[in-house]
Amino acid sequence: MKIILLISTTLFFLASSFLTMAEDEAKAEEKSYSEKLKEVYEKGVKGAKEKYAETVGDGKDLTNKSKEWLLKDIENIGDWEYKVESYGADQAKDMEKKLNELGKERWQCFWVESSKKEKVFYFKRTKMSYLSKIPTGAILRIMADFQNN
Repeated sequence: MKIILLISTTLFFLASSFLTMAEDEAKAEEKSYSEKLKEVYEKGVKGAKEKYAETVGDGKDLTNKSKEWLLKDIENIGDWEYKVESYGADQAKDMEKKLNELGKERWQCFWVESSKKEKVFYFKRTKMSYLSKIPTGAILRIMADFQNN
């Protein structure tokens, strides 16, 4: 009986010490969990600040790129592109296909020279300008915004 009492007392003390250690570890884990959460939060805030600064910088670069693109597009307003195609007398089918393709691409034939060997076609089209499709008042507002930057 004394042996059983001794063993049960020993087991009781061991169990209580393990429980106490487990509670201490739980508190330590809670503390480390909150610290980890704080670290994750700080990393997130830092990353967000970096992304914001990067985006603002990219926005300024984008504004400059947009300004350059607009100036190039303005230069295209009213300009023409030219193309010359020549076909031999035996290339009637090829010539028909090619002329249809050029028509789909908005090329206009404005002159044809014919010789014994071949026919030479002269084409033109206006250069593509997106700004030519926008009302003038809107373009002036856009340009004023760029001058303010």
